[in-house]
Amino acid sequence: MPFILLLLLVACQAGPAQAPAPPEKPLDPKDPRSVVEHAAHATRSQKSYEAEWTARLLVPGSDPLDYKGQAVFVSPGVLYSHYTASGGDEKNIVRAGNRAWVWASALGEWVTAQEMGMPGAGKGLQNPDEALALMAKAKGEARVVAPGTVELALAGADLASLMKEQAQDGSFEWAKSQATVRLTVDDQSRLKALKVTASLTSADPKVKGVVDYNADVAVKGYNGKTELVFLDEKKKPIPLTPKMQEAIQQVLKGAK
Repeated sequence: MPFILLLLLVACQAGPAQAPAPPEKPLDPKDPRSVVEHAAHATRSQKSYEAEWTARLLVPGSDPLDYKGQAVFVSPGVLYSHYTASGGDEKNIVRAGNRAWVWASALGEWVTAQEMGMPGAGKGLQNPDEALALMAKAKGEARVVAPGTVELALAGADLASLMKEQAQDGSFEWAKSQATVRLTVDDQSRLKALKVTASLTSADPKVKGVVDYNADVAVKGYNGKTELVFLDEKKKPIPLTPKMQEAIQQVLKGAK
């Protein structure tokens, strides 16, 4: 799969994410930055959460690419992710800190994300923890559009940072691209939903026009699931390897 798939996996961090310190000031629901800061802390302080997401990528001259996935994030940096895409593409992903594995159905085994050609696997919208970390630091304009809902504009450096590990070098003209992230929180200031709308200007002369990307993430529950059960083509459980289990335990124990 070319870089088009990798756009789905937007990222902003390289390693396990520790929960940030509590915001210095009390929550001000009318201050968008305050809402985002408290959402980042309240969400990233949880033991685990489960999310579902959908996305659509529209490249001029090509059919839409649709995605549907689910993910379980376990603090401080373990992610289990599964998604399907247009054409029947299906991926099972496990990320533990800086290490990630993808199930290679043709081989019937787990391989590293690098071996699979997916170094950014298990990042970004599949891992809302990372999106929240970036939003808390982004410099773009933010505004409260409804009680508990903040809209944040991303462009230039922030947008490049958002996709730096996924987009190939020189793939886009970041200064001419833009994105909007809408964050909605629950009654405990935790992430409830994320919506991303982006218009990306390609640097590839073969791509005429703007690449449109839309994604929706919904948190389904907190502190419940702590893993996903992956199934193969015959609907049989796919066990994790001892090396993967060891890496997961190291991250959960805070090992570096």
